Amino acid sequence: MRFLKIFSVLIVLTLIVGGIVLWTLPADVAYRYGARYLGPIALTGLRGTIWDGHADGVSAFGRDVGELDWHAQKRALLGGQFVADVRIKGADVDAAGLVTREGEGTISARDLRFRMPAELLAPALDIGTLKLLGTISGVVSQATLVGAVLRDANGNARWSDAGVSGEAEARFSDILVEFGAQPGTGIAGTVHDDGTGDLAVNGTFNANLGTFDAQATLSARNGNEQVTETLRHVGEVQADGSSKLIIHGQLLPVL
Repeated sequence: MRFLKIFSVLIVLTLIVGGIVLWTLPADVAYRYGARYLGPIALTGLRGTIWDGHADGVSAFGRDVGELDWHAQKRALLGGQFVADVRIKGADVDAAGLVTREGEGTISARDLRFRMPAELLAPALDIGTLKLLGTISGVVSQATLVGAVLRDANGNARWSDAGVSGEAEARFSDILVEFGAQPGTGIAGTVHDDGTGDLAVNGTFNANLGTFDAQATLSARNGNEQVTETLRHVGEVQADGSSKLIIHGQLLPVL
């Protein structure tokens, strides 16, 4: 009987000590053991605890995107799942949302709001020497990343103050993007302008297993000569003066 009492006391003490350690576990110690579960994401300069912490640097696929703050949900973490409200803020990218680290190298995000310079898309779009102007912002309602592959995503984005500079100079109306997961085909979406400017855009795209294909018809609205001249440097010029843009590339150049 005395042995059972002592054993019970030891169990209680172990749970208390374990709880204190977990409750105050430094972020850098937790990362040391959990880094292998974060896939293509790496952190540096960690401070705080596993519950509420800060990283001076966060990189994705080898690209530095800024600083990171997180606030983890304690109940989920005690159940073996990391769920946290995160905020990434850098010179180029500003994003915030709910991120979950699930089993087998899967990272999912919900209600992720983002903002970044349009120029970050230039390597993926491959439009020569033209520089993209303006800002892209939007919401990813849901997304799943398995290893380094984006499996599915749903959301929308807006390219504000859109324009290009370089061999041609032009400003356009806002460009709107909507995308969603498609069974068996990855992610598909549409691209179009808001109808208020002199550039008309109508296109579609599909992304699957790290690659994407897109096509769009670009044309000058209201006979705008500046837009017409810009289109000579984008895509394949058609007989009616419009331009057909066809792109096949990888998602990773964006990062």
